[in-house]
Amino acid sequence: MDTSVSAAADTVGSFTAPAAGTRLEPAGGVVAVEEAPTRRIEGFAAADGVWATAVPFPSPLAYSYSYAVRTAGGVVVVDLGWDSDEGWSAFQTGLSRAGHGLDEIIGVVVTHAHPDHYGLARRIREHTSAWIAAHPGERAQIRVGDAERRGRVTEITEWLAYCGTPPARLREVESELAALEAVLPDVEADVDLVDGAPVPGTDGALVAIHTPGHTTGHLCFQERERGLVFTGDHVLPKVTPNVGRRPGSTDDPLHDFLVSLRRLHDLPDSSLALPGHEWSFDRLSHRLAVLEAHHRSRLDEIEQVVHDGAATVWEVSRSVRWARPFDSFTPRSLRSALAETYSHLVRLSEQGRLDRRLGCPERWTADGADRAAGD
Repeated sequence: MDTSVSAAADTVGSFTAPAAGTRLEPAGGVVAVEEAPTRRIEGFAAADGVWATAVPFPSPLAYSYSYAVRTAGGVVVVDLGWDSDEGWSAFQTGLSRAGHGLDEIIGVVVTHAHPDHYGLARRIREHTSAWIAAHPGERAQIRVGDAERRGRVTEITEWLAYCGTPPARLREVESELAALEAVLPDVEADVDLVDGAPVPGTDGALVAIHTPGHTTGHLCFQERERGLVFTGDHVLPKVTPNVGRRPGSTDDPLHDFLVSLRRLHDLPDSSLALPGHEWSFDRLSHRLAVLEAHHRSRLDEIEQVVHDGAATVWEVSRSVRWARPFDSFTPRSLRSALAETYSHLVRLSEQGRLDRRLGCPERWTADGADRAAGD
């Protein structure tokens, strides 16, 4: 598990959502960092009966959004935010500004179980009677007991070795894993939501869409009556979501992600997208096309790097372009960069463009793929 959206997120500063009722839609459908408002806000009215609360968390992205959605039966919350006293205070303040209280929350749906979206689950469990719903694929992200949490850290350490991480950097990253263990979610969901399932208490207005890629059980939610789609970390307006091959992921997460992007092309293009970070946006189909083009380009770049001699996940990661110098990455961003590179290498292998040689570390070559192309 990784709490960052993408290694590229290290370059993103703290920016804010638009004023209530305002859509940011410059040419191209993507807001550049320098175009973002400079005033830090705590929340905004995303739509009639929908309030977005900016819950702070320790990342260059600065906050994640928790959405309070008014329904006939009460309030359904989409995502919760990072667990801290400051985050819990922000969550309650946002709920109050929306005209609601904790006692009105009937349920919580989570796009995925990363700590910046699921962290407040224990406080919700302690202070409300609300149910918590997630896709069953997110169970692997939730480590309830101490032994399970330590086991996840061990899995990540072993994975880093398979990536070919040099011993000195491996020790540096391992020293940060204790902090990761402390924030792993430990509250299991009460309700399983699968693809196409209506969210309880919404009379079918809010429907789950399974969009694996960023995580195995990632969900988006379409709100049909208001013309909204809650995209979590599947689609963001500026940052490219991290799609990584790491412990707990599927065998080919990039394939899953690209298939999930195509599914969202079926949604009305007039839908207002409410993401987990950054700001709301429309022209969803344009953003989907940008993400698809990005990954095509990234696959080509990584294939070329392997042709040039890089063999391990670490070597390939050091050789491709990032928004910041690779050697400057924090341990958390380093894990994201390695996982992202790994997912692209796996996809290239599945496409027959590279050969994968198992071992520790794993190695990738273009030799067999070149011969196959020449036959």
